[in-house]
Amino acid sequence: MKIEVACKDDDSNKKKGDLLESLSKKLLKAYGYYVIEEIRIVGAELDLLCEHKVNGKKIYVECKAQKAPIAAPILRQLWGTVDSEEYTEGWLISTSDFTKDAKGFIEKWKTKPENKSSRLSFYSPNHVISSLQDSSIITTPPTSKAEEFVSGSEFLGDWTLLVTKYGIFWCVYTLKGGTPYGVLVYNASNGRQIEEKETLDNLSSLETVLADFDLNIGLQKKESSELKIPSKLPTVIEVQTGESWNDYRPARPQDFVGRDSTQKDIFNFLESAKNSNGSRVFAITGNSGLGKSSLIAKLRDRSKNQHYKKKYFVYAVDIRGARSPLYILSSFISCLKEAQKNGFGDKMDLNLTDPTTPLSSPNIQKYFDSLEAKGQVICLVFDQFEELYSKPELFGVFKSARDLMLDVAGSKRNFVLGFAWKTDSTTHQDHPAYHMWHELSDHRREYRLDVFDNGEISKSITKFQKEIGHNITAETRHQITQSSQGFPWLLKKLCINLHEGIIKGEGSESILVDLDAGRIFESDLELLSPQELTCLKLVAQKAPADWSEIIEISGISILNNLVNKRLVVRSGDRLNIYWDIFKDYLLTGRTPIIPFNYIPTSDPSSMLNICKRLVNDRFIDSIDLAKEASLKDRTIWNIGADLVMFGLAERDSIAFKLHRNMHIYTEEVALKLLRDKLNKHSLKILLYKKYAGKTIQQNDIKETLIESLPKAKFGEKTWSTYSNKLTNFLIYSGFLSRAGKNVIVQDSGSPISNIEQVVRSGKQRGNVFSVSVSPYSVYEAIEAISKGTKEVKDVSRNALTVLKRFELVSLNNDYVTIQNESIKKYGGKLEAIWSVAKNEGSLNRCVEILTETPKISNKDLAERISDEFQLNWSEGSKTRNGGILSQWSRWIKEGIETSSIPIPPGRSNKS
Repeated sequence: MKIEVACKDDDSNKKKGDLLESLSKKLLKAYGYYVIEEIRIVGAELDLLCEHKVNGKKIYVECKAQKAPIAAPILRQLWGTVDSEEYTEGWLISTSDFTKDAKGFIEKWKTKPENKSSRLSFYSPNHVISSLQDSSIITTPPTSKAEEFVSGSEFLGDWTLLVTKYGIFWCVYTLKGGTPYGVLVYNASNGRQIEEKETLDNLSSLETVLADFDLNIGLQKKESSELKIPSKLPTVIEVQTGESWNDYRPARPQDFVGRDSTQKDIFNFLESAKNSNGSRVFAITGNSGLGKSSLIAKLRDRSKNQHYKKKYFVYAVDIRGARSPLYILSSFISCLKEAQKNGFGDKMDLNLTDPTTPLSSPNIQKYFDSLEAKGQVICLVFDQFEELYSKPELFGVFKSARDLMLDVAGSKRNFVLGFAWKTDSTTHQDHPAYHMWHELSDHRREYRLDVFDNGEISKSITKFQKEIGHNITAETRHQITQSSQGFPWLLKKLCINLHEGIIKGEGSESILVDLDAGRIFESDLELLSPQELTCLKLVAQKAPADWSEIIEISGISILNNLVNKRLVVRSGDRLNIYWDIFKDYLLTGRTPIIPFNYIPTSDPSSMLNICKRLVNDRFIDSIDLAKEASLKDRTIWNIGADLVMFGLAERDSIAFKLHRNMHIYTEEVALKLLRDKLNKHSLKILLYKKYAGKTIQQNDIKETLIESLPKAKFGEKTWSTYSNKLTNFLIYSGFLSRAGKNVIVQDSGSPISNIEQVVRSGKQRGNVFSVSVSPYSVYEAIEAISKGTKEVKDVSRNALTVLKRFELVSLNNDYVTIQNESIKKYGGKLEAIWSVAKNEGSLNRCVEILTETPKISNKDLAERISDEFQLNWSEGSKTRNGGILSQWSRWIKEGIETSSIPIPPGRSNKS
């Protein structure tokens, strides 16, 4: 029997403490004690000093109403308090049972001399209940009444003494199909059944597992057939797999590839459950689309092979089928019964008598004994577990899963519990289940999935090739490998798209590289009618959605169309979208960024040189291209591969044509496509994350490249070659710019149109900003230029130097034009000047100096900058240069402090 002290979820800790004190006082009163001092009250813990009414003996009492069992350290601490404070006796009153170690401590304590052993008393729930019964404060559980109500003892579970502000009650679970379904409630003082709906409703509002079940069954008449004949438990939905290799559902076991080390580790974990005191709980985690469900299905299939079928039984459940907490218990009992059918353990009836500790049920314990005797292990895995902490209405299901996990973790039997959930879930981090679940991480072993390595990708493509009975050329294999970036979901999508192209007669080389998941998903949506699209979004919004509800709103034919197109997956009477990534896209319009990791073999100018020779309506053989460009055939193959990967060309074996998005070649369009692709490159993304606006060295780029490609294994020389090559591409596309031997991580807003401009940009931009012109003059110049193209001679030379350095204008012969893309990126002309200036190293240092020494003179400021940045300023120019630097840095400082950008100081200084 158990004792539970229950309050409402929003009740204060003091209220729970008051209930615990009330229960404790009843027990103490039965032994003639009364409370003379409340030493400490903290939530569900209470320390009291009590005195006997007759002999005046004072005792120290610790009261605990925690769910977790009492551990041995708590008992040792009690003795330490009693001994150090010289109390006559110390009592521990607990509503939870004791751990194995604590029970060992108690047995050992009883063997000590009587003058010491008599100074501690331990009241477990059974002792508390027995004492309250002996003093007639509560009755014994009204078992006969309950058995009569449900027509048999086999339909009753465990009893709980529920202590609430509404009174003290005896509660017993009623069973359906071997698992708790409802709760009968009786007055603990007289054994009368509670039939008042108001009282039952009050109890249902409390924070207790009992409230997750039907407390109103006691209102039904005895002759109710629903109680005499147990009705069906919730249907448990097992993890499904696809019907073919190109089914978007989890992969069939025969199609599954990779994860060899993870599979081995999990089977070793199951083996350790036979004799280890370690964890019995594991988790498979990773982002969406990495194949967690497919891995679970593979583990289930492997457990049935000749080597494992008598050792391990794996039962995989889709949590999206859950509607109530009973789903977890139904999954547990279904798992054990299926294992029984497959020769695991002995044949016997399996019933759960307490949902909070299902493994403690007597016949479940007996069944686990038979598993241990045979050396067998059962594993229950819940897939898509993040659904439980992403939907508030499923919080009760989550708590039931949590209770099962804690029970499994503490039992140390031949039963293992697994979970799988995505780590990029959109769950709000303030959801209580989110924190509760992560706080339980110490109880489980985690196996985190990552993207495929090249070996796993190669095996997948070989599988795909065998399935379609069509040879995939080395060039296409390379393209698929590079394009998939190791994401299993994208790899599958690319293979399916290629297969569809082959069926349409487009040839085996017609795969188009598009790493924009939004555009990939849009291609699915374009094939839908307006009614189908509305229904699809409705399923995404309500997922896991109710089958009958969607039919009522959208109609059976519309829904069946989506199921047949494999955009909607049915699990029992629940509906979901075929991929979580696709569901998130339907709900938010956002898609995961698929980083572009490709390392080209050629350079930008060589690529454009070949690209301009291609046409849109036919493939040109590499031999002809080689002759026209005076290059070797193999060089054309390499450049062509780069053009294909950057989305500038399509290929047919060793022939190439312009990508279908380019109707005719222009350098402007080609550079824009190149820039769009490089904008998603993992190196560019990480460089901007670490160094945006900063000047860095080539070695910094190399180290960042290594960090951005954690699975790549190259030698030091190769890394240097690749980082240099990619640096040139990022400069060409406008994401980096040269500053002497260094590089500035700053977006110019547009690609550089020719290589001479790249070289010129590198030469014109030095390491240190030290030009002699005020910020106002620069602002004045850009305002003038923005009104129309100006001749160079009409613009202040010094101001123009700054604007060129900031890459806010471009020069073409003798004319200067504003770079509107760059201006737009910063939000305006004034904002652009301020933002770029703020990232200049010398001006940043000036801001620091002015912050430290606000009244520093212009000359002293110039001397410090001159010394630190090794500038050869004459003594006569220091005061003037210091004044200019002061204007710039004070303007930057004011913008930072006020969060607004004022008009810059200084009159126009034309030269």
